[in-house]
Amino acid sequence: MQSIQRIERGRLNLLATYLIIGVAGIVGSRLGTPLRTLLTASLFSLLMLPAFAQEPPSIATTRQDPRFHTLAEHQFLAYEASLTTHCTEIHPDWTKASHHVYGAIATDQQGYPYTAKWAEQVPGTACGEPRRFRAMVLVHQGSISTLRMLPGDSETTEQLEHDLRDSLLTAAESFARDIQSTCAVDVLDTHIVGAPPQGRAVWHESWLVRICGHRLNVPITFVPDATGPGTSFGISSSDISAAH
Repeated sequence: MQSIQRIERGRLNLLATYLIIGVAGIVGSRLGTPLRTLLTASLFSLLMLPAFAQEPPSIATTRQDPRFHTLAEHQFLAYEASLTTHCTEIHPDWTKASHHVYGAIATDQQGYPYTAKWAEQVPGTACGEPRRFRAMVLVHQGSISTLRMLPGDSETTEQLEHDLRDSLLTAAESFARDIQSTCAVDVLDTHIVGAPPQGRAVWHESWLVRICGHRLNVPITFVPDATGPGTSFGISSSDISAAH
């Protein structure tokens, strides 16, 4: 789907470019170089992609396409492959899918997403276990790609997720003596606790994890750096509880 859209858009844009150059050359030859340059820039501005504060209808069309579902499900399976259970039987319920858009959306001249970013969340099951699958959707120059995300609602990046796993495991070791440093950490679900992240404000999450047979609720506090792009975090073993 993406390759076809790129080819069609490329032909249209190339034709429009030739028309612009031709018009600017003909008219500009009578106006002189400075005015010809200004005219060319003005004509090119007509092709600028509109940015929407509200979501364009084409996002819904894209999200309902079975080929988009296949792209997202590749990431759901990648997430399952990262767990100790390695489940390959997933059943996402696309009739209940939701999404959260990050930033503005730009569309092409046909109204399809050209630049966009959103998190797609789909409830379902994996080998009979409930899931809230998620994938990050990136649209760049009309081409759609997807990235793996933690299930649920977490606002952590993949790097932040990786950074805090050792601290999470250390806190879990203090909670249960049979949890060792060699145990794998499976994150099964995540929830925002309290207000969702806003700007550089502190936010709180609760993660449902499975560690060496234990299912635990792990509260985590995230503190964005005041001046830089980084985020620190805090996990206390005294706040961990057994999940039922």
